[in-house]
Amino acid sequence: MAGMPEAVVTSWRFDAGGLVPGLDGCAVAADVFLPPPGTAPRSLAFCCLAGGGMARGYWDLRVAGDDTYSFARWSAERGFPVITVDHLGVGDSTLRDGASAPLVGDVLAAEDAVFRLVCDELLKGGLGAEPIPRLRTVGVGHSMGAVLMVRQQAVYRTHHALALLGFSTKGLPDHLSPEVLAHADREIDDHRLAKLALLMFGSPYTPLDRADGADSPTRRAMRAAATVTFTAGGLLSMLPGNVSDELSRLTVPVLILNGDRDRLVSGRRADAAHCPAGSVSRVLAGSGHNHNIADSRRDFWTQILDWAQTVVRG
Repeated sequence: MAGMPEAVVTSWRFDAGGLVPGLDGCAVAADVFLPPPGTAPRSLAFCCLAGGGMARGYWDLRVAGDDTYSFARWSAERGFPVITVDHLGVGDSTLRDGASAPLVGDVLAAEDAVFRLVCDELLKGGLGAEPIPRLRTVGVGHSMGAVLMVRQQAVYRTHHALALLGFSTKGLPDHLSPEVLAHADREIDDHRLAKLALLMFGSPYTPLDRADGADSPTRRAMRAAATVTFTAGGLLSMLPGNVSDELSRLTVPVLILNGDRDRLVSGRRADAAHCPAGSVSRVLAGSGHNHNIADSRRDFWTQILDWAQTVVRG
């Protein structure tokens, strides 16, 4: 990034009740990253959801003394608008005082509505930006965010392609309690998922344990972006076959990108066989589960941008 003009970053809060029935008093927080002044915006935007225990800042990591860890700024400085959103009740997205935890479907509806609203504004020149005609979008999700992005796309069909990072439909059955695992092979609707999340985690929102004993500038940046986990979404991502059905119903190309050092999904390519034509699964060297702090992070980012431009036509 050194020597390049900086992206234009703005933060927004949207009234979720004005977008989704039943969410009165709730708000969804989003950041919009636009190309620097003088850089023509591309007609391809990236809409990003973070994984469990991370706020939208995962896409804009601020590492002391090093400005090369932000996927959002890196992409915007190359002309690609980026929109990052916090899940309801997570990060800066808030619930109404006294409100019960939302169902997964409510969270997805609110996020999708915000993505659509922001992109509509960018199309016509709102949010302080010049109009971006023929804007197309790619949904980008990491870990739990990738699982939620698949389900969101299966319902709303908003995006023109998906990039799924640290993603697998195999779940984490070894990390499930016996009580929850007993339900894993059954049809689970959102209400039952919420009840099982309470059984598993004891709360609809809970901090993710990151006490690994390590300390470094990148780990401090990750901790600064950390927040509570929406446990129903987290549990969904842990269930075997989590979004297999939804993945098979997609009609847009999918990029599945995992790191070779990812202990959760390393080397897994089987899910691509269930995706539409034009989909690919790749394993990149030099990364664990959190690609944005890997030495090879720009290889990951380049793969996303290059692939998206190939499969999404304006």
